[in-house]
Amino acid sequence: MKDLLELAATGHLGAVRLGMPLSDAEAALGPGRPHPALRLRPNASGYPYHWGELSLFVADGRVDKIALEPELGAVEREEFLDSLRQKDITFEPWAALTHGNQIAVRTSAGAEVVFTQHDGGYYLIVLQVS
Repeated sequence: MKDLLELAATGHLGAVRLGMPLSDAEAALGPGRPHPALRLRPNASGYPYHWGELSLFVADGRVDKIALEPELGAVEREEFLDSLRQKDITFEPWAALTHGNQIAVRTSAGAEVVFTQHDGGYYLIVLQVS
């Protein structure tokens, strides 16, 4: 939960920031697991490198999207929104990513938080900044 709240509040995760070279991110995190398309075309843009729940999308060698994707069912919507309120992290509904069984909010730092319906509740599926 700590990493989710940090990304929601600041738009970055530790030393990882938008616009940084992938090489600097790998220096901070260790080598990532590249998307299979990157094995075929190492300089392709828009594909992620993964570190567990963390994904960094890269374009032209720089991080252009940071995403955390917890296991489905691990983070319940109201619990997460209450945590944002307790930390004074403001947010508002985000219509661009709200549709069907999906609800989204956007924080003041520009983080998009997406929840989906699962087992009778709504759970966080991705928190991203781009």
